[in-house]
Amino acid sequence: MKPVIAIIILSLALFYPLNTLTTANEGQHNSKNQKYANVFKPLDGKWKGKFYVYKNTRGQQKQNPQPHNISVKTLKQLPLKEVLVIDVEQTYTSDDPYFQRVIIKDTYTDEKGSKKTAKSKGVNKVENGRLLCIVNKPDEQVIHTGKTTGQNTIIWQRHVKEPLKIEYFKETVEDDTYTIVGWGYYGDDDPRLSPRMWFYGLYFRLK
Repeated sequence: MKPVIAIIILSLALFYPLNTLTTANEGQHNSKNQKYANVFKPLDGKWKGKFYVYKNTRGQQKQNPQPHNISVKTLKQLPLKEVLVIDVEQTYTSDDPYFQRVIIKDTYTDEKGSKKTAKSKGVNKVENGRLLCIVNKPDEQVIHTGKTTGQNTIIWQRHVKEPLKIEYFKETVEDDTYTIVGWGYYGDDDPRLSPRMWFYGLYFRLK
């Protein structure tokens, strides 16, 4: 449980090291980036909501490993147990069509019943035709790569072998609602089987 909590807190946003935050304008001069102009713009503003972490009570199964066709409906069909709820505040600010800064505050209750708060800063950016989301936390840097699907959704993924961290998040912004559905494999999980950990986030834009 402890590794999962740490991993999930680190996975709520995705960004680069702070010394790369000075490169906001480079994307405007790269033709590979043009198709992604303003891809992060719908996130601009302040958001508040909850991020839920679930465990499949049946453990890992042979069916449907690393599924990509997932939605809120998928979560409702699985035998999930809630293991963590995180109160999330995020503020996004675009510097240009290819570079966006974010400030994040996550508040949760640990296994001992103590209230914890984690704060971080980072960026979303388009670099050489790729979507990158990287977060700098006090004890780790997390990097995800992305791709778009439809007008309002970005798929974020990471695949780390040692220690095992495979994640898939489908993030959708529609007007003032921001939804996240995803899954993850960690530690001794078997990527050839179905995911053990599932995630759901629901945030609303503050006026």
